[in-house]
Amino acid sequence: MISWMQHNKKYLIITLWISVITFVGAGFVGWGSYSYGSKSRAIAKIGDVEIKLSEFQITYSNLYGYYSQMFGGNFDESMAKKLRLQESAFNILKREALLINLANEYGLSVLDEEIAKNIYQNHNFFKDGKFDRQQYELILQNSGLTPKEYEARLYKVILISKLQELLKMPTTPFEEEVISSLLKLKDKIELKILTTSDVNVTLSNDEVKAYWELNKNQYLSDELYTISYIETPLVDKLYTEDEIQNFYNTHALEYNDKLENVKSQVIEDMLKKESKKSAMKDYIAFKKGTYTGNVQTTTVGEINLLLSSEDLNELKKLKVSGVMKPKYSNGVFITAKLDKIQPPQIQPFDEVKEIVMEELSQQKREEKILEIAKNSYQKFEGEVIGYVGINDADKISTLQLQEANQLLTTIFTQSVESGFVKLGSKVAMYRVLEQKSDDDNNSDNISDATKGLKEKILDDNLIKKLEYYYSIETYFKG
Repeated sequence: MISWMQHNKKYLIITLWISVITFVGAGFVGWGSYSYGSKSRAIAKIGDVEIKLSEFQITYSNLYGYYSQMFGGNFDESMAKKLRLQESAFNILKREALLINLANEYGLSVLDEEIAKNIYQNHNFFKDGKFDRQQYELILQNSGLTPKEYEARLYKVILISKLQELLKMPTTPFEEEVISSLLKLKDKIELKILTTSDVNVTLSNDEVKAYWELNKNQYLSDELYTISYIETPLVDKLYTEDEIQNFYNTHALEYNDKLENVKSQVIEDMLKKESKKSAMKDYIAFKKGTYTGNVQTTTVGEINLLLSSEDLNELKKLKVSGVMKPKYSNGVFITAKLDKIQPPQIQPFDEVKEIVMEELSQQKREEKILEIAKNSYQKFEGEVIGYVGINDADKISTLQLQEANQLLTTIFTQSVESGFVKLGSKVAMYRVLEQKSDDDNNSDNISDATKGLKEKILDDNLIKKLEYYYSIETYFKG
């Protein structure tokens, strides 16, 4: 799967959204000190298509999970930052939005029946060999999605698939002959990698503040919600072994483990079920204004200890003075009333100075190594890595696999002996020392390789054209 995704990056748009099901239970990954406000807020508008923060968060989370699997779990936020994962997630959604604009102009659409068929045929939602609605909703809930959100995503996925099918072009024998020759080529390469850690930059306070002034709309606080809430505790009750066993037998599929391993969870679920009636009575009284117990007030944002992300999403749907039905949290049922919404605010310079400085410093270092590469790529001294072909990315140990793929694609599709390639926050300088044809390297997949390369070239050029054709407004900094 990983290899396929690396060689078919255009399909990441579809694959990453469908693969949200694969990462069930992994949870969503945060962004450290970055804050973007409400999940329903648009972080960009491409043509007529808005990109929501919630879409960005899920795409980032899936990318993070993908790389975490690739690195065997040895992947963290610092590595994500070096790979510019936020920028990658945003670019995936920007590309998707451009294609959706074009699809809409062509008058393409998706029927409800097509979305339903896709869902009913998805084996992730099967139980006992057939589609199960409860399984479907449970998986989406665990993934942080509502059915409405997931089905809206499917609409876009299917729409883009239709557009790509419409734009398909068959390959010719001549093209296959050219690709066959390309796959046999081997270049002996000299390589030097420049990284941002190779250079230093000094920033004055005035420079940092000027950068913040220019980009301050990107440094926003979370949207905050002032709430009044009440707590309904669990009932104080002991259950017999038979009662526990019977409850477990009824809900065994939900636990997917032996009773002895989940007994405490089973008991908690029994207490929750029995306490829900009391919680609903308190909810009705609280809503009517007749509740006589303790009412607390607090302010919550995207990160809080009171409500889960799913419960917070439900709270956001309320109008001011609306009351949310009881939600179980930290051993009690919480019934919350929305008192006030505090929109995202521009964070003062002094509060985000370190973040701004880090971003500007990274930007300056990247500009500096790019300038070094421009001035020295024809006369550098690097490491000779031997003969490699266009599909030999795994032989370049000094780069990540996706970086090596990008480098080799550039080398074998350019007609220059030396050059440089920007690879995220790195720059690779290269020189072709010798070239030979490996006639023993006969590929059995010339047709597929030709088709894939042609589609990629056409797709990349299409996206470049669409970037000029449709307006792009971004309120995001990756």
